[in-house]
Amino acid sequence: MAEAAFQDDWPRTVEEFETWHAGQPERWEFVSGRPRLMAPGSKPHTIIKGNVFAALRTALEGTSCHVFPDGVQIVTDEISAIPDAVVTCAPVDLATPVVAEPAIIVEVMSPSSEADDTHRKWLSYRKIASLKHYVVVAQDQRLVQIHSRAGDLWRERFVSEGSIELDDPPLRFEIAALCAATGVA
Repeated sequence: MAEAAFQDDWPRTVEEFETWHAGQPERWEFVSGRPRLMAPGSKPHTIIKGNVFAALRTALEGTSCHVFPDGVQIVTDEISAIPDAVVTCAPVDLATPVVAEPAIIVEVMSPSSEADDTHRKWLSYRKIASLKHYVVVAQDQRLVQIHSRAGDLWRERFVSEGSIELDDPPLRFEIAALCAATGVA
């Protein structure tokens, strides 16, 4: 994600950003009080994003949860973001691109988005009451960072082999499935 030089006339709040972004030809996010231009995804990023969606969809088949690939928005009073995948177990409003009650948010980390994905976005995402898990997948190595809510606390773990198991909603998928067809060992 590219951070452009901040201009005096750029939006300073999420509300201002949403109005401004509606008129932009490019995709932007609003993170840490600044608009950030979304860089086009590399092929490994795109493959991993598709693998994440497929793994989540398969793992949640038969449940009341819905999995969305890149395209839906997470909007709070401090962030407007377009994650790589989102799971919600709440009723879905098809009239809006916003997922109001995400249970799982997934970002595929690239070199240009690392600081946002592992720090800036996380600081905003963790305040979302419905969020149970925040998952960051590296695209250049087999590594997944998982933040899981345990009551009022969050615990962080890193997984590089085997499977990922989440409890709410309950699901399991293999790390190797996320990296399939990317050449990441």
